[in-house]
Amino acid sequence: MKFTAYALIAVAFLMPLQGFGTTLLCHGTMASTVHYTEMREVAVPQKSLKVVLEIPTAFNATLFGYSERVRSFAIHYSKQPDEVVANNGGIRATWVNPPQRLSYAIDASLSVDVRVNGLNSESQLPVKQTIVGEGIGKYLAPSKYAQSKDRDVKRLAKALVNNTRYESAAVAALMLWVSDNIKYDSNVARHDATWTLHNKKGTCENYAHLSLALLRSAGIPARYVSGFLMGGDVKIDGDLTSYEYRWDAGPHSWIEVYYPDRGWVPYEPQKTLGFVDSDHVRESVGADSADLPNRLIYTYTTGDAASAAIKESAQATITHQDSSLQIIQTSAASRHVMISQQMAHGGVLNDRMSSFGGEALLNEYGVPIAVVVAVMASCGFLFARKKRH
Repeated sequence: MKFTAYALIAVAFLMPLQGFGTTLLCHGTMASTVHYTEMREVAVPQKSLKVVLEIPTAFNATLFGYSERVRSFAIHYSKQPDEVVANNGGIRATWVNPPQRLSYAIDASLSVDVRVNGLNSESQLPVKQTIVGEGIGKYLAPSKYAQSKDRDVKRLAKALVNNTRYESAAVAALMLWVSDNIKYDSNVARHDATWTLHNKKGTCENYAHLSLALLRSAGIPARYVSGFLMGGDVKIDGDLTSYEYRWDAGPHSWIEVYYPDRGWVPYEPQKTLGFVDSDHVRESVGADSADLPNRLIYTYTTGDAASAAIKESAQATITHQDSSLQIIQTSAASRHVMISQQMAHGGVLNDRMSSFGGEALLNEYGVPIAVVVAVMASCGFLFARKKRH
């Protein structure tokens, strides 16, 4: 029975290596058709001379591994605006001498397609700004909530990407650290990167802002994405086990990273590495959340009152979804297994970096270990019977 005890002890030593990270590295495809409705009522202060509503809306977008297409879109106003123009990720509607109550309703159908088949980027550090016209420099500079020049942010970023040659490996190192070290907490009041780094908790905004600050500090262009998240469970199959995580419906934020040879690539700091799933409806982009129209109050007034009150509701449902995503690897918070650009993006093996281990060890060796334990237990049982006879 000693052999069995030793085997069980070995398994017990492997178990603590799992850590607490939940980042999924996958390949395959995922597609969703979404029906989205939104209603907003605006109580306009008396004597307002003008009201401007910034209305974020989903729009056609084609990125590396992610595309969003608006199949149908309609917006109905209680009073037709005096001016309607498209802006960054939405519509700006203006009323001159508005009535005291305004409302609008959006009804839209759209499709989101995700393809995770390998980044295969040859971009090296530092990232070269080869296309000046795209304004990439804006997404390398520090911003209000992504303080990339903060001393502690710079120190951490340098430590995580030290001696890293390829951009994709550096991004993976930074994103895995955020996922493994920040705890989700919906009750936080501050959402900037430095506060998040010191307190290690926050909402999707905290995850996004800290990721942006670390990436920019390492010389990697990255931008903030504001959108809407479908509610429900996402299930992805692995070689030995299936993984399932849940999204709560509502406003959401994530990031996009710029690769000179691949363009903008979406990343979800909370759950996935190198892609966002098709539950993500993309709306606005900017340097950080302060660079977007206010997501809760899209109202500006001039006159005797400072602001208008808004009552809003939104609902989104997935009318159809297909998925063939497969897990390549999962992360945990320890440092026992090497994860490479090849594992993260299905591409060529360039850099290696320390990342995680116990869960990977169990996934890879769980069945052999179980077989060994069973054999040893059987041998111990037979040996014990033989001794009794």
